[in-house]
Amino acid sequence: MSDRTVRLGLVGLGWWGGELAAAAGRSGVAEVVACHARTAAAREDFAQRVGCRAVGSVQEMLAADDVDAVMLATPHSVHADQVCEAAAAGKHVLVEKPFTLTAGEGRRAVAAAEAAGIVLMVGYQRRRQAANRRIRRMLDDGELGTVLVASSMFNVSHGYPATWRADGTETPLGGMTGLGVHMIDTYHYLLGPVAVVSAFSRSVLPGRPLDHATGLMFEFESGAVGTLLTTHFAPGSVEVGVYGTSAAAFNRRDGAILQVQAIGETVPTEMDLAVNEPLVEQITEFAAAVRGGAPVETDGRAGLAVTEVLQAAVASAGRRRPVQVAEFAA
Repeated sequence: MSDRTVRLGLVGLGWWGGELAAAAGRSGVAEVVACHARTAAAREDFAQRVGCRAVGSVQEMLAADDVDAVMLATPHSVHADQVCEAAAAGKHVLVEKPFTLTAGEGRRAVAAAEAAGIVLMVGYQRRRQAANRRIRRMLDDGELGTVLVASSMFNVSHGYPATWRADGTETPLGGMTGLGVHMIDTYHYLLGPVAVVSAFSRSVLPGRPLDHATGLMFEFESGAVGTLLTTHFAPGSVEVGVYGTSAAAFNRRDGAILQVQAIGETVPTEMDLAVNEPLVEQITEFAAAVRGGAPVETDGRAGLAVTEVLQAAVASAGRRRPVQVAEFAA
């Protein structure tokens, strides 16, 4: 493929579908040319707002000669089938997180993509935040020493939308499925694989769907331990902290602030940080890979690794005991 703009089909036209379309436009290397939603009114409205054409089915989109790749912002339970359909049609795929809800489904989708030779990318863009990239460099350079513990939190305050996301089969462990999985991927990026997970998830508020308070503790293969707290019903907060024997580093306000606190210091120091657009960078990398460039960073196997931890967490909450992630790995 030449350096022309990569032409994208978008399936799933809710709020996040709109964010993906806008980010593709800002990238300058990709654009949404076709869109699909289950209702005709939704797809026609989206097509008018974005300036693309509405198509009546996913199959019609996959058969279109002017669609190079598809972006899937659809219910989690259909991701595997849709990736397999796209692979069979020879279309590259950027699928939203979580990749799949079970490791078995994830492995099926990865196998289909690899057999077809298509690009498969999973939408874990938060590891691309400039703050997380800087923390990764600090780890590589030994500035933090040996990492012992880590903490993370991902809260939003608006509850669950009145969509498929409020279905317990689509959203196990409350905020973990839509929010917390970002932190699992970020942990994988910064600290490596998770070996053991212990999860607690409860319904607390009357008359509200799904779990309201979810907490996880991880043991990493490195020996470090970490925590993850998440809810849809408290003031918004997105933070990651990595604590080493030489210093600690903190990603605050969803990548807007980076702080570092050395051993012996009582307060952290804010570092200079050029805040970036992780979603645009993700789509830019996807477009380059579609054109025949380097492999994508958060590929199907990276997405599968997160799903294995998520499935172990669901099992842990149900069994009320720690669970080995290896139980769900191939």
